[in-house]
Amino acid sequence: MSAETLVKDTLHRLRNQFFADDEKGFFQQRSMLVEAITTPARWLEERGVHLPEEKLRDILDRIILGIMRHGATGRIGYFCRYFLFTVQEHMKHQGEKYYEEGKSLRTITETTIDRLTKKQLARLGDAEDPTTTRLAALNRLVRETAIKKKRTTKPTGAQLELL
Repeated sequence: MSAETLVKDTLHRLRNQFFADDEKGFFQQRSMLVEAITTPARWLEERGVHLPEEKLRDILDRIILGIMRHGATGRIGYFCRYFLFTVQEHMKHQGEKYYEEGKSLRTITETTIDRLTKKQLARLGDAEDPTTTRLAALNRLVRETAIKKKRTTKPTGAQLELL
């Protein structure tokens, strides 16, 4: 499994669960959904912590299940905004727990790698799970694209009159 698989699987789940009758709306909101999906990885990477893909998947599953149980999704106009806000709030309240877990995993990994010989390391290749790094990079890319779109808006009629 990889970061791309995590994003695709989560998008598929969101599409089936919350956009079953609104295919056009799903594709219009897709970039913000990707930003929301990658937000936990960016949050963790900014703090120097990496979690394996399974743990990131569990975090997103927990958030989606919470929305399904407690969210009034019928009254939400733009689900992508609600989902992004929910993910951000979840990380604000639960992020420290994930941070501590990541620190302990990192410590375990580093001590294990220190014990391995160079020959064993060569057979293992890259021991760190790159999922968090890839998802964080994708999050930055999606956010930069959204910011560029906002900046390239055309001037309104009132602005043209002044010129």
